Amino acid sequence: MVTYILLALGGFSAIFFLLFRDKDGGVLPTALKTLTSLLFVATAIAAIVGNYNLTGAASFKKTAFMGLIVMGLVCDLVGDVFLDLKITYLETNVRHSDLYTYIGMIVFSAGHILYIIAVSIFYGFTPWTILIAVGGAASVFGAGMFLMKLDFGKFLIPTIIYVFLLAFFIACSATAGVLTSFNLSIVLLLVSSVMFLASDMFLGLIYFDGNESKIIIVIDHALYYGAQFLLALSLLYVGVRV
Repeated sequence: MVTYILLALGGFSAIFFLLFRDKDGGVLPTALKTLTSLLFVATAIAAIVGNYNLTGAASFKKTAFMGLIVMGLVCDLVGDVFLDLKITYLETNVRHSDLYTYIGMIVFSAGHILYIIAVSIFYGFTPWTILIAVGGAASVFGAGMFLMKLDFGKFLIPTIIYVFLLAFFIACSATAGVLTSFNLSIVLLLVSSVMFLASDMFLGLIYFDGNESKIIIVIDHALYYGAQFLLALSLLYVGVRV
């Protein structure tokens, strides 16, 4: 129950954030964004407690999996802060704006690495996952460069690394789904990873194509927070037969 209450509060917070968010940022949108990010971390922690109440099980693999997912969500929260600092400094100090972009990408990449490790520890890993990730990353990056005409500029190498890690996370989630016959937890995890990708495609339009229209900003963040809260919710159903 607590998990779903926090999930609902996160949804309301995200809606209010989207109502006030524009290309110029501001104190109120930043505060609402930080609150929403805190709520997806809180939802994950509540989901872990709820899961233990449902299953009474706390094996090492399961505990490690859940702990790593929460650590990844915390990384995403920190990444949110740095990317908002990018907006704050964009007009006053481009150098600092670029620095915060680099830091944000590094922190989000660290989050995806934690997700990859978590899924690999708990659900297992196959070499095919890497091949799928490489193919997926190449397809996404190719679509960004040649179809969407995105200009990555100085962020080309960090973007390549980030896209590979995101594709790796999706591949790990899909592989885990095959190995577990797509139980509810894995379905939520997989949908979450795909929503991360969709969100980042729209974020690419904002960062690398200069498209800062309200609709693009709303779609980007709606997908992003949907991904975060589904990932947090997935922890409630780990090992639970539904």
